[in-house]
Amino acid sequence: MGQNGSMSVSTHLPQMPVDQSLLDEIRDINLAYLMLAQRMLRQDFAEGCARLGLGAQAAQWLLAMSTAQLLAVAQRGELLCRMRIDDELVWGLLSGRCGSGLGASPSLSQRLHASVLLAAPERCS
Repeated sequence: MGQNGSMSVSTHLPQMPVDQSLLDEIRDINLAYLMLAQRMLRQDFAEGCARLGLGAQAAQWLLAMSTAQLLAVAQRGELLCRMRIDDELVWGLLSGRCGSGLGASPSLSQRLHASVLLAAPERCS
């Protein structure tokens, strides 16, 4: 509890021992992601926001960032991007109603992939 009697909540992830090469790879992925995001937003702001899952204000901040600021943000020890799995895609793969270009029925590997995605613990959050 804090000094005023209120509970303090930490928003930081627990510290795990990480080797420097892993941190370097995370930095590289973050920097590539941020640079790609800026490029997408410059080409088509509305589509970039939708594809990146960003609100207009966050997208404007990202566009305004200098190279030095991008590097500083990329240095964080956590990935800035995250996987977004579309429920429609997963159910389409499982049910055989795949989108155009995927064929009439899903392959065994597609069904297995969809099953793995559904089994992920974060699907319920």
